[in-house]
Amino acid sequence: MYRKTSAMTWSLIGFSLFISSLIGYVAYTYHSTRTAIMTQIDEQLLRAAKSAQLILEGDYHNRLNNMSALEYQQKSAQLTALAQAIGVEYVYAMIYRPPHVVFTASSYTTEDIKNNKLTQFLDKYPEATNINKAAFQSTEPVFETSEDQWGHFKTIFVPYISSNGTTYITGADMTINQVDTMLQKSVARATLTATFFFFIAVMVAAFYITLYRRSMSTDPRTGFANRVALERDLSKQQDQHICLAIISIDELEDIIGFYGTQVGDRVIQKVMEYFKPITQPHTVYRLATSKLIIMSHVKEGEAYLSRIIADFPKSTPILTKPHLYVQLHAGIASGNKSLLLENAAIACRQAKQTQQLICLFNLDSQDARLKQKNHLAIANILQDAFANNRVATYFTPRVDPNTQQVVQHGCTARIITEQGAILKTDSFNEVVRQSRLQSQLTRNILSQCIDRFRKTGAAWSIKLSYQDATDPQLLDFIDQELKRYPQPRLITFELDEKDVLEHFNAMAVCINVLKSKGVKVLINAVSSGLLTVSRVMKLNIDMILLDENNITHIADDEQVFDFIKHIAKLCHDKHIMLLVAGVESQAQYNKLSSAGVDLVEGRYIASDAPHLCTKLRQLHNQAHA
Repeated sequence: MYRKTSAMTWSLIGFSLFISSLIGYVAYTYHSTRTAIMTQIDEQLLRAAKSAQLILEGDYHNRLNNMSALEYQQKSAQLTALAQAIGVEYVYAMIYRPPHVVFTASSYTTEDIKNNKLTQFLDKYPEATNINKAAFQSTEPVFETSEDQWGHFKTIFVPYISSNGTTYITGADMTINQVDTMLQKSVARATLTATFFFFIAVMVAAFYITLYRRSMSTDPRTGFANRVALERDLSKQQDQHICLAIISIDELEDIIGFYGTQVGDRVIQKVMEYFKPITQPHTVYRLATSKLIIMSHVKEGEAYLSRIIADFPKSTPILTKPHLYVQLHAGIASGNKSLLLENAAIACRQAKQTQQLICLFNLDSQDARLKQKNHLAIANILQDAFANNRVATYFTPRVDPNTQQVVQHGCTARIITEQGAILKTDSFNEVVRQSRLQSQLTRNILSQCIDRFRKTGAAWSIKLSYQDATDPQLLDFIDQELKRYPQPRLITFELDEKDVLEHFNAMAVCINVLKSKGVKVLINAVSSGLLTVSRVMKLNIDMILLDENNITHIADDEQVFDFIKHIAKLCHDKHIMLLVAGVESQAQYNKLSSAGVDLVEGRYIASDAPHLCTKLRQLHNQAHA
């Protein structure tokens, strides 16, 4: 009786603890989810409102009495594209003419067009609240939750004053009808998750002794040993002839994405089952989603593993339902067991990069490890250079082949080390991207160029990455810098072709935002053929920089010459300038001039330098001699 009562008591205590924990977990999840959702909404609204101000920046609110219907429609279309790109419902601008708040610009939705409810220029906003009106007197962004004829919204109002003293606000709306639904789903998910983990805990407690070791050392999806088992077996090895092969299944990630994890697991299981009988008594392990490991103890293990991997029947389908083939890449290492796994991973990565079936780790393979150390060293150099103002700007002259005059300077960054060595852009670009330092580098170079050129009439350009072009804080910084620059039309921002094609709609909006500031836009590294060039030309740009790989054989290949000439004509028809990089010889220079190219740059013209190139050596141009 005592035991029965005790067991019941402990069961009640456990159940009570579970209920209490469940309630606490649900409450915490509800609160944190609500906070995260509202914070995300606030950030989106602020970004949309500030971006709207950039589109309307200038003398837009100085000319309200003379505003044309066409200009209003153009601004509405730009704001609509902005709203769609950022993911808000509406973006607009307002002024206060007591007692009414009126619209000066507004986006619209598909439903607005369908229901003929488009906001017109200087339409009154009868639903304006006291908070809405008070925002015109505020110095900070104002948030409000309200409901009107268009729906139930979370709203932001950001106040500004135009150059003639007109006070206006830019606003953005986001519907919050789904917030409660999202929160309810979060509570339900939290409850189900807590219940699930409770029963899992009960099962683990009940079967802990019998299942613990197996669950820790076995891949549950394939039944093979996993990485835990591998590291345990390696630590126990006393053999001097250990050899390890990491095999990567190339298509597995795509197969999982297309058919699901179950099919992906069947594929890797089939591959492991293929190697299991021919490697016994050696062990096959599953290392990761698409990687497996074979460990061998035989002498000349590298040759042995290379042979069995090379014999894998890649021309035979690994599955017939669905019909799937796979290709393998493998890295093999032997020797010190403490470095065995890392060395094999380096060799496998090299095999994939060089498109080899098998790569053996050797002294040359240590280059990959050295690259990793080099990346870390460069990251430290970059941080030190930023902290101690050792970022320099180098200038590349761009010449008009018709006049042989420098028309523009391309501006790029250099890093000066503590010892005085100069790092070129290519040596630290990847580290900058991985370390998310692009915005900091862009700010530094832009400020240097603004100070260098603001009192001159020289034209210059600077590169912007996709991260730069979509960073609201950096765009605000650019806007402030341009306000102190007398001739923004002399500034060109360069966007990479790859970024533009991968994020076409977002970059199209960014280009329009940049153009609204009075600057020019160039798309660089264009090298993908006429189809890509034609697509890029549809954007609101001023210049295209053709990749230097396109002109390598222009001097001795008429087809290349005709290709460049055709692109030049397309550009001229669209009133877009064509710049070609990488000019290294007089023959190339003359051919590009004959092809109708507007600007050229390269070592034949002049190399990058920390000073402006004002005098060029005599450039011979047979076409215009």
